[in-house]
Amino acid sequence: MEHSNILLESWSPVCNIQAVVEETNQNCYLYLWFFPGTDNAFVKSCWICNTNGAPKKLDVDGMQNGIAPSMPEEYVLHDPKGMRLDADSLDLVWFEEGDAAALLCDDDLICVIPGWSGFNGFMGYSAFAKGMSPLAWELTQAMPLLSERVARSKEYWAGFDLDGEYWNVAQKQHIEVLNTFFGAYRKYYAIDDGEFPPKALVTGEQDEICYCITAGVSLLAMPTVEQYYYDYPNDFRRVEIGYATVKKYEGSMQPMLSYISSITNIPWDEVTFLGHGHTIPFQGITGYSAVWLLNAELLETIDTPKYPQINGERINLLWLVPLRDSEYEWIKEHSSEEALKRCKKAHRELIVFDGEGIL
Repeated sequence: MEHSNILLESWSPVCNIQAVVEETNQNCYLYLWFFPGTDNAFVKSCWICNTNGAPKKLDVDGMQNGIAPSMPEEYVLHDPKGMRLDADSLDLVWFEEGDAAALLCDDDLICVIPGWSGFNGFMGYSAFAKGMSPLAWELTQAMPLLSERVARSKEYWAGFDLDGEYWNVAQKQHIEVLNTFFGAYRKYYAIDDGEFPPKALVTGEQDEICYCITAGVSLLAMPTVEQYYYDYPNDFRRVEIGYATVKKYEGSMQPMLSYISSITNIPWDEVTFLGHGHTIPFQGITGYSAVWLLNAELLETIDTPKYPQINGERINLLWLVPLRDSEYEWIKEHSSEEALKRCKKAHRELIVFDGEGIL
């Protein structure tokens, strides 16, 4: 009979993900359990080591019965008779995005489940794996990159433990940026419900245009970005969200304030990201069924707040553009790229709601 022992448990600081290191009398695995206890739950796993003798081949029948397989001997770097981990020597580091983790033993990196695991047969990296097995890939070649990620992640999370000073600094910077953009701000709303991370909505008005823009969402790096922006994910991991409307439609501000507050945690609640061209359902304005997210950094001639970088990473302001039912359906059927080409408004006008259609 297989006996198991939990050596370590940890929860992501920002996502609904639980990390578990489980040892049995055959092997040891790192598991990341996404959305535990829900209908959407799923698990990512990575072999760490065998605790008993290595088999000649993979136990496929056992896997089909839900038994975690041991690594075949051709892929094992440690003693073929097996090895054990000391629970007191283990530490888990969550990556900045909160959806990936690294396991350390006496400060040595021994296992990593990165955000891109689960694709093309890749489960993760183990210091005790050799080559590219179905259960774990060798860590050697990836070690420099992953060691840097772990060190950066440690520093990142430690930066939030400064008795709130990080928020005092960030809050001041955001207010200064927004005041420069639309003049002295009108109202400030805390939208974090007293939970981590702190964030707010700030309103202002200039030249008969009313604005509301978040402050603090960019403190966190969004998950999954590197799976889409392979070469430069750090340019798109941090966002703020904004809405602009002409004075005539100032009444749309109130439902938009509530809506923006409700979507700021989507990336971490759903382990995804918000980006240029994305659409999200929205019922706050009669006749409109979605909002279109447009990144000011990727469109020409749009006036936008000029943010300082965070840890060398750009802050992207995503403007919310309300979409009529027909416009939403058109973009879903075609693409955001095609919609931008078809727009009858200049990009500068596109991000300011005026009750007129955009397609």
